[in-house]
Formats: sequence, structure tokens, C-alpha cells
Amino acid sequence: MEQGTRHTLTVTSRENAGVTVVKMQGSLSATTAEQGNQEMKKILDQGAKKVVINVADIDYISSGGIRVLILTCKQLNTVQGGMKIAAAKGMVKEALEASGFHLLTRVYGDNIQLCNTEEEAVAAFKT
Repeated sequence: MEQGTRHTLTVTSRENAGVTVVKMQGSLSATTAEQGNQEMKKILDQGAKKVVINVADIDYISSGGIRVLILTCKQLNTVQGGMKIAAAKGMVKEALEASGFHLLTRVYGDNIQLCNTEEEAVAAFKT
């Protein structure tokens, strides 16, 4: 991994059939977690309730980054919303699985889910 990679995060969002798709690129680490929280807060403040976070281009995630995802899920839960994490791979997928991220379904039910692709995640909101 290049030296500066862990210190950058780009967040973009778009609508897809009533679902807000958030694309994250770079890293979700201790140095980018606050930025990630702020970006997600902006998106939720705009009224997003069904959110897919595509992490295909996240090359590193730390516990601080996982916390960003959990806080987003908690915020969505308070407005009867839901969140799907899409396209995690490699180290990011391993970190999410090792952290017990899938166990959040015990607390939030179907409001949180790990999906293999963005398309699968968007479709999961329709079922």
C-alpha cells in the first residue's frame, strides 16, 4: 500500500431507485473516521433512509472505520431506515467479518446486511 493511501477518503453519493448509494474510496482509518462520520451525517441529514455503502474501493479499514459504519447504522435505525454494506473484499471483508459485523443483525435485524455486490444490496431493500 502506498504511504498516503491510509490518509485519504473520498465519499460520493447518488440515488438509485429510492436507495442512496454511497461510494467510499481510499481508507476508513483513525485519520479519516471523523471525515467519514461527517460525510455520512450530511447524507443522512438530507433524508436518506435506505443506504447502500459500496466499499469496493476501500483498501484499508480500522476499528475507527468500522465505528463509522456502526454509527451510521444506529442513526438510520432511529429513523426506521436501513443500511447495506456492498462489495467488501480482501482485508476489508476480513476485518468486517472478524469484528463480528454480521452479528449486528441480532440488534438491528434486516436493517443491516453485508452484500456481495451493489446490485444485490439495492435489491435487498425491495424484498
